[in-house]
Amino acid sequence: MSNAIIQRLAGYLSVHETRSGEAIANELGCSRTAVWKHVESLRSLGIDIDAVAGKGYLLQEPLELLDDQLILGGLEPAVREQLGDLIVESSLDSTNSALHRLSVEDQHAAAILAEHQTSGRGRRGRQWHSPYARNLYLSMGWKFENALSELGCLSLVVALATANALSRAGLKGHSVKWPNDLLLDGRKLCGCLVEVQGDSQGPCHAVVGVGINVHMPDSVETAGIDQPWTDVHSQLPAGSRNILATLLLEELITGLGLFAKKGFAPFKDAWETMDGLYGQTIEVFAGQSVLKGTANGINTSGALLLDTGKEVLTLYSGEVSFHKTKI
Repeated sequence: MSNAIIQRLAGYLSVHETRSGEAIANELGCSRTAVWKHVESLRSLGIDIDAVAGKGYLLQEPLELLDDQLILGGLEPAVREQLGDLIVESSLDSTNSALHRLSVEDQHAAAILAEHQTSGRGRRGRQWHSPYARNLYLSMGWKFENALSELGCLSLVVALATANALSRAGLKGHSVKWPNDLLLDGRKLCGCLVEVQGDSQGPCHAVVGVGINVHMPDSVETAGIDQPWTDVHSQLPAGSRNILATLLLEELITGLGLFAKKGFAPFKDAWETMDGLYGQTIEVFAGQSVLKGTANGINTSGALLLDTGKEVLTLYSGEVSFHKTKI
């Protein structure tokens, strides 16, 4: 089943009225015998479709497909001028990988979104569960004249931009988890993946990827996720993915531009306000070591400060867990 057929079928099915096999066949330009296979393919991507005897197929829940014209039309004019290409795909291996396949010159300020990812990934190579047309998967490229060593806080800036977009969409109570996750009610809501290439003295090219759980119903696949998670739908059931994509593009373009000019200093106060780790008892998995202590914020370089009770460690990388442990 091609990506084009996936998108056409998803857009044609309705939550309000059934679509008969004959109507679907006419819409897709296929045989009646192929319709069932196409519907099953869409079901396998996480879309719940009822088969109503004698009537046809009906979506259990509404689907909002991404629309590049709606997204572009919602952008502030000043931001729209800075945006390069905006590409919306039905299915990709990952939006980060797709952006990397563009020439370096074409990556700057270009954005790619996908309804579905077959090989979406997060930090440490983790896969990202990807039901079709439910979440938001967006990657953007950016060229920095800065030296590589000056981009250590980039993931924090991306996380803050994402947090700001969610706030503007109406979400409340979310926080950032060093270095680049977002939490809601202590559960993972969003992850960011930053990949940087370039010369040590600059210029550098970054690809920043953001995956937001917008509406992710419980399923066999979600049962296998190895950490507590939640989605935007839990608080904003009427939230729009297209509006959220517009807000995220605005915040990323504004934030990346400011970071390129002034570094992390303009963002530090916002990070402290949104810091979901501060004062928490945590474990940090760094290489083969497990470090235990109390999160004590970050320094000006974006490193995590961990108070072990004996000393304050400065950590530039690691995986944080909230597991309760005695110090």
